Amino acid sequence: MDTGKQKILIVFYSLGGSLAKVAKEIAKGAKEVEGTEVEIKRVKELVADEVFEKNPRMKRDKEMLEKEFEEAAVEDLIEADGVAIGTPVHFGSFASQIKQYLDQLSPVWLEGKLVNKPVSVFCASGSLHGGEEVALFSLLSPLINFGMIPVGIPYPIQGEGPEFDAGSPFGVVYVTGHGKNRKEFSESDKKVARILGNRLATMTKIIKCGCDSCKVCRSMAQLPSSASAKRGAH
Repeated sequence: MDTGKQKILIVFYSLGGSLAKVAKEIAKGAKEVEGTEVEIKRVKELVADEVFEKNPRMKRDKEMLEKEFEEAAVEDLIEADGVAIGTPVHFGSFASQIKQYLDQLSPVWLEGKLVNKPVSVFCASGSLHGGEEVALFSLLSPLINFGMIPVGIPYPIQGEGPEFDAGSPFGVVYVTGHGKNRKEFSESDKKVARILGNRLATMTKIIKCGCDSCKVCRSMAQLPSSASAKRGAH
């Protein structure tokens, strides 16, 4: 096995493409870590085709995303060494399309195939204070249940000034705005996304080294021997 390589999967749902921009910057940051391969994929759309037929702009955006990014499968998540998951903010939570993707993972969860996989989250919202951090937290909940290891962006690493407004300790936050007030994907947004990608790839490299070389991966997924002995004594 090549212990110098690690594979990062970035999977997202986006109706208009905002999160595709974030995903690409996260990928750039991840690729800064030597030996990192990155795939960006989208989850399946659940909105009925009739809705897109009635809205040419939405249909165009959907077709562009489908052309550029392959649809993610459960196997992609299993095969990846580290994962980043992106969602729009829907009423203070994450999108149903992401939920549907994760809801397929019960067999994977039962077999512990996601245990100790580093994971990061990112989101886009139309307005500031529109529930971004709540959405990130809600997305982290099932991922922690899977045994994955969250990787965020501590404030000291983000920098000073405007960079603080471009992210969160819990993940990347891109506030897009609406209509005439739509905001550009700024350099600060890009910087924070790259930081997250770099941290995710770095943690993935550390964890993967632990599994392949240091032989600690199994112990991370089990009770310490002393705790197992005490439990068996009851």
